[in-house]
Amino acid sequence: MSKIGLIVEGGGMRGIYGCGVLDAFLENSISFHYGIGVSAGAANLASFIAEQEGRNYRFYTSYAFDERYMSFKNYVTTGSFFGMDYIYSELNEYVDPINFEKLVNSKTEYYVVATDAETSKPVYFNKDDVEKHRGDVFKASCSIPAMCQPIEIDGKLYFDGGVSDSIPVRRALEDGCDKVVAVLTRPRGYVKKPEMGKTIYSEILKEYPAIIKAMNVRHYVYNKTLENLFELEKQGKAFVFCPEQSERVSIISRNKEELVTLYNEGKVSAELQMEKLKAFMNE
Repeated sequence: MSKIGLIVEGGGMRGIYGCGVLDAFLENSISFHYGIGVSAGAANLASFIAEQEGRNYRFYTSYAFDERYMSFKNYVTTGSFFGMDYIYSELNEYVDPINFEKLVNSKTEYYVVATDAETSKPVYFNKDDVEKHRGDVFKASCSIPAMCQPIEIDGKLYFDGGVSDSIPVRRALEDGCDKVVAVLTRPRGYVKKPEMGKTIYSEILKEYPAIIKAMNVRHYVYNKTLENLFELEKQGKAFVFCPEQSERVSIISRNKEELVTLYNEGKVSAELQMEKLKAFMNE
């Protein structure tokens, strides 16, 4: 039997598309041997593995409208636009808690991608890390450089996993996956451009020169990874979900109508391709 891996990309509020796809998977009892998520995608994936349908939808369409979730007030007072403690401590642990026990005890391998602030190399946290550090692992994966402060875990600092490995296809294959299902947050045909505000982020991140270098070449790495992923798709080794309307939604969007539309697009897209997906997974 083939080892099937699920890769879930981040993208801030655009991640609600993946939330819709994963909720459709749950409704159709689709499961995977392996899952790896980046930034918001890691949080979406955690709820999926814990079989908590609808949980992430509530984060995107309800909790995200609280200024404690994301606001310039947060940035001024804490140095982070996103309220990491509010999202991944208060909400994640108490208000709408993830089922950590089910996540950790699931048969599905689970990895969260973060970026080492000193080296800019990707770090792949596993279930043991999640069990030990709980919400801090998600905070690390979601801490966008220049928008958020790095997160400390065991004496080391980490930034958003998207800086070093936005779509961890290679890692999934290295971990033994024969095929991958990738849930992206950009339309098919998207080509990433160089990061905007290079002068600004270079100044803000001057204590982290390796992160600056990684951000300077991130578009090249990202586009090359997409090229490799779509080549795997042609070979019948990858099944890719891409949104059509995500460009209307920014990483900090608070337009509820557009967010709900993007969630529904993900859910409908998965439903329409469900039989084809099952065939791919069972070949």
